[in-house]
Amino acid sequence: MAEVQVPQSVRVAIQSRLAKLPEDAQEMLRRASIVGREFDVDVLRRVCDLDEDRLIDSLEAGERAQLIEELHRPGEPRSASPRFTFLHALIPHTLAEAVSGLRRQRIHRRVAEALEQLGGDRLDELAPRIGRHFAEAGEWDKAAEYLLRAGDQANKLYAYQEAIEDYEEALSILRERKERDREARTLMKLGSLYHAIFDFPRSRRAYQEGFVVWQSLGSVRSAAALRPASRPFRIKWGRAATFDPLHTETTFDNAIGDQLFAGLVERTPEMDIVPDLARSWEIREDGRKYLFQLRPDVRWSDGVPVTARDFEVAWKRILDPAAASRNAHFLYDIKGARSYHLGRLPSPEAVGVRAVDPLTLSVELESPSGYFLHVLATTAASAIPAHALEKHGDFWTDPAHVVTNGPFRLETWRPNELVVLTRNPEYRGRFGGNVERVEADLAEIWDWDDLLRRYEADELSVTNVPEWKVEEFRHRHADEYVTAPTAYTQWVWINLSRPPFNDRRVRQALVHACDREAMVAQRLRGLDPPATGGLVPLGLPGHTPGIGLPFDPDRARGLLAEAGYPGGRGFPKVELLLLAALGELPHIEYLRTQWREVLGIEVQSVMLSADEFNRRMKESPPDLARNAWLADYPDPDSFLRVGLSYDGDVHWNDEYAELVEAAGRSTDQRARLALYERADRLLMQEAAVMPLVYGRIDLLLKPWVRQFPISPVRFWFWKDVVMEEE
Repeated sequence: MAEVQVPQSVRVAIQSRLAKLPEDAQEMLRRASIVGREFDVDVLRRVCDLDEDRLIDSLEAGERAQLIEELHRPGEPRSASPRFTFLHALIPHTLAEAVSGLRRQRIHRRVAEALEQLGGDRLDELAPRIGRHFAEAGEWDKAAEYLLRAGDQANKLYAYQEAIEDYEEALSILRERKERDREARTLMKLGSLYHAIFDFPRSRRAYQEGFVVWQSLGSVRSAAALRPASRPFRIKWGRAATFDPLHTETTFDNAIGDQLFAGLVERTPEMDIVPDLARSWEIREDGRKYLFQLRPDVRWSDGVPVTARDFEVAWKRILDPAAASRNAHFLYDIKGARSYHLGRLPSPEAVGVRAVDPLTLSVELESPSGYFLHVLATTAASAIPAHALEKHGDFWTDPAHVVTNGPFRLETWRPNELVVLTRNPEYRGRFGGNVERVEADLAEIWDWDDLLRRYEADELSVTNVPEWKVEEFRHRHADEYVTAPTAYTQWVWINLSRPPFNDRRVRQALVHACDREAMVAQRLRGLDPPATGGLVPLGLPGHTPGIGLPFDPDRARGLLAEAGYPGGRGFPKVELLLLAALGELPHIEYLRTQWREVLGIEVQSVMLSADEFNRRMKESPPDLARNAWLADYPDPDSFLRVGLSYDGDVHWNDEYAELVEAAGRSTDQRARLALYERADRLLMQEAAVMPLVYGRIDLLLKPWVRQFPISPVRFWFWKDVVMEEE
């Protein structure tokens, strides 16, 4: 509207109508014009110096003058705070022109503060408006904060152009104010966003600008001002048997690996990709080739420089078919990687990763990938010390031989029992916390009552809280309870390769027989969202709500009868594999009960240790198993390709495999998300898996833990934990 030249006749007509109104109404409409074409009465009340009766009189006067009207959309209930709109966009534009600069600035500030105070859980939605009002008010810190928040929210909703505009506006403020750290991070956001939508020229420009700013900051960050924590950070972590990127398979393995080994890039708690061992990178050949320049000052803990060859050796080791690493799927976007891993290429030399020189790594892809930089932030893409591997072979990870380059060093390692880490003073990446020592209990068994006792005895800095214990834990420590959503899905894995579950009707009967909403409400206190959408969870691009097969007991019984098992008669003995460390979770017990009551079939739970569970899944797959997956990177590919590949094969159905392959090759972000949606729908229609719940993380944090970052795909940012003095 700032570029619109309002005809003089229109301006005169509007001003003429306004002049006929009482002074209160005139002033109210001028202030409303600063709020926007549409305005909420509650916001207006905080912006105008009028009591309720005078405000109502003024609104009615504006309606009679046909300048504004109450906004009521059909089907919507009337709001406690009515909304109004100016009848034409030229009206608020004309009225706002008449407000002097200083008064307008003050009104913008009041509007921003009113929206902020009244926003509640809608602050993400309101962030663009709040940010721009603060900008007009000259409140630059708040403006940048909300514009960045608006960009992040638009990015999540695939509103890419809006996100770009928000980031660019925030960037101009940060540059003007010389806030170099936030300027660098915003440029990285823009680079990552352009990368995700396959606009590689703009991505390259944003990244190059960001690298210049990032490098000018050096390795010194705000953490330098923090005093080292006087106490260890103690946590009950899960079973971790290895930290070798070749073999890390669980969240708990990967977390330890991430503390000890650094990659080319890292993912921040805000889900941004920023440099780690790479000082910069260049994207060439329309996204098919990357050149990474490594930092020259990075050393392994034995003093040997970290080189590009350490990455080449690490990645080709994971892809070696003889290694049978389940992490190879992460690197399949690299040219020749899949063919080499599947034994179709005889030599690793054909794989598109090569150390050009000690500080330059060249990576070629099969096709452009919008999520590739996020893959490089996973444990599977870390560097390993090639010189230690060559000297000690597979024993290079023994405590006597291991050398590391991550934010922490290894002090004590007892697999599945205990790991003790100490801060690595030679780490050159970003270290946002003050933790000097981490002590993590790796025991497989989770005794929740004992865990609470240890937490209350100050033996732990943080503890997980299971869904069925949230009310108890929260009741006892309400001020220390923290929760956050995670990109996580828990599901029932189904053996598609043999009877009875190679029959689609049987699988569909299992799903139709379960009321997941009642299961969550009754057994999980309604805390976790029931997985009534697809396998891709809430909060991740590509999530599609409502595509799961619905609870329909009559349909379930009919399908089972069609398959030859009326009332469950003649149905074979079925086993459901569970982890003994967790026991039979309340919702799994509910699930088995529903199958028995609705279908007349008995499903026997089989409890196994983690080693036995994994061995059984590989060597003698059961009928059913409880499975779960936390996204390794924020893309549906993490679930629909990599996640399913861990305990099965994405080629279970030709159409499904083609959809996933086509999505991986697509360079149109909206088109590829549509392909993933079709694949997820097919997965649900075929009942190839049975999603149960989407996840979140529930924690108790000791009061002295002042900062504990959590993102949807990671909650082990131990280098960014801040603890207060004792």
